Amino acid sequence: MTTTCPGRSDGVVTLRPPVPDDAAALHAGEDDELVRWLTGGPGSPALAQRWVADAAADWHGDWYAPGASLAWALCDAVTGELAGTVEVQLAAPDLAPGQANLSYGVFPRHRGRGLAARGVELVLPWLAANTATTLAVIRVDPANLPSMRVPEAAGFRRAGRSRRPGGPRLARFVRPVDPWALRP
Repeated sequence: MTTTCPGRSDGVVTLRPPVPDDAAALHAGEDDELVRWLTGGPGSPALAQRWVADAAADWHGDWYAPGASLAWALCDAVTGELAGTVEVQLAAPDLAPGQANLSYGVFPRHRGRGLAARGVELVLPWLAANTATTLAVIRVDPANLPSMRVPEAAGFRRAGRSRRPGGPRLARFVRPVDPWALRP
């Protein structure tokens, strides 16, 4: 399945395709919290440019290939400023068919405003309309207290724990992706 990355907005946040101009803001927005909880290692301008290029290419590739992800730039809808990212992984060894893993990262100066939850909620109608996803999954390290609030704010329910091989035990949150309840 191939399409272009859709733009979506709720008036507070806008999700749009990452563009080359995002690379500098992506690198500048990284802090110790993003490295610890999301990226796994410090970035660089070159890595940010590669992430943007890979994100654009993923929209034209095989969405359901293990490890493939679809990424959106999470922007402040008023200023247009890049505030973070939202990603969806449609296939992974630890996901059942029909499940999609959602992840998010918000830059320090934009935290505490509910932008990640809004971004997650904007992705759900797109998943319902464009994929075979029936269950959205968010996995969070319980020690990451700010991130633990995001799934609940986005209407997910706690569904136990999960562990990736060699990784920590993560709190698992789920939300059905119902094409009738989630309108684009």
